Amino acid sequence: MKLKKFLCLGAAVLMIGALTACAGEEETPATTETAVSVAPTAEVAAPETQPVRDLGGRVITIASWADLNEPDEKKSAYEEALWEYRNEMMEKHNFKMEELAMSKWQDTLELFSTSTLAGEPAAEIFRFHATRTIAAVNSGLCYDLSTLDSIDPMDPKWNPPLAELMSVGDAQYGVAIPGRPKNMLFYNKRLFEEAGLDPDLPYDLQESGEWTWDTFMEISEKLTRDIDNDGVNDVYAMVMNSSGFAETVVMSNDGTYLGIDENGKYYNGLELPETIAALEWAADYWATDYDLAPSHWNGHEELFRTAQAAMYIAIEWSSTNLTQENMPDDWGLVSFPKGPNADGYRAMYKDPAYVIPNSYSKEEAEDIAFALDLWYGGVPGYDGEDQWKTELYPLYRDERGIEETNVIARVPENMRPDYTVALPSDFNAGLVATDVYYGKATVAESIEAYKNIWQIEVDKLNAKK
Repeated sequence: MKLKKFLCLGAAVLMIGALTACAGEEETPATTETAVSVAPTAEVAAPETQPVRDLGGRVITIASWADLNEPDEKKSAYEEALWEYRNEMMEKHNFKMEELAMSKWQDTLELFSTSTLAGEPAAEIFRFHATRTIAAVNSGLCYDLSTLDSIDPMDPKWNPPLAELMSVGDAQYGVAIPGRPKNMLFYNKRLFEEAGLDPDLPYDLQESGEWTWDTFMEISEKLTRDIDNDGVNDVYAMVMNSSGFAETVVMSNDGTYLGIDENGKYYNGLELPETIAALEWAADYWATDYDLAPSHWNGHEELFRTAQAAMYIAIEWSSTNLTQENMPDDWGLVSFPKGPNADGYRAMYKDPAYVIPNSYSKEEAEDIAFALDLWYGGVPGYDGEDQWKTELYPLYRDERGIEETNVIARVPENMRPDYTVALPSDFNAGLVATDVYYGKATVAESIEAYKNIWQIEVDKLNAKK
């Protein structure tokens, strides 16, 4: 596999610098004019250097659901540089940063609320699971980061969809490091070839803008095969998780189950034309024999790895599991095909957030934010805008999944936040789709049955704003 290499122009820069220096040393011809005396110039004082910010030996704790320690053995040059940079920053600015498992992920909100209300936060920074981020904002206990000078929550190094979720008006209550896009489409290249399809076809269609619902349906028909002619399919086009599939299709058509309007209020998106059209198309797909559901609740990846189905919707992070050992067949990664209402390919994000309790003084919050910003700052030598690619190259079987698909997924206008994280954890947002999948209702009947239930939750969310 030939992966792109990043080239250095340092030699060219040095050459230009050398030529410039030579030109500056050219002698000027002697003159016969009488020399003019020049008064001695006053000595120019050296510019004052900015004093190093000293955090006074403060220990800053990130409360999480897992310990994060510096590994004894670094797995890559980047990891080596990351911890070298972090240790250098802690020594330079006289502080220590630690991330500790202080609760289970579902209990972090309670720890945050009780300790902050008591005026003694259990940690300087709290890391919230994606499903708890909105609840943290609604608690009224997060510091407004937009009022601080030591951090810019809208800096591109943070995650734009999360910034949108964690904002109320002009206030910004949390940040997240850029995450991995979810609802991406993995596909098995060998199964494409055996079905008579070019293994790069999804990439080519995505590049040309022709990767649409219609082409996806056509390809699914070819991928679904009864090889031994016994009346039972031996290979299916798609691993099916009905709620996840429907959520992906809705996103790909610029629809939504739950959205936020220009006034910052939540709205029920079940009756949007884009959402209805997406669910109708999903129902049409389910009416075919192109998909295969696992026999147990978490068997979706297994069906893909064992080549029982050619395509699989999952978070991009699944690339870490699809190793040569776990899956001998080569695979590719594309965006889900776009629906007729969308003008591009979409990617959804659902990431943890970092917040600072609002019981700290502004001076304390500035120091905490300064340390957080440093901790996730650009590592020297790895701070280019394409740095994220270096972490993906060892995981992928081709360049196109990185250079094309992941680039598309990281364009801000293509990124979509998962607003359903605002809903209560016991609210089953997938029922509107699964009832259709299992034949309990048509799309129209399912929307009619659930729209008022959704509206009750929307009204509750808006009441907290």
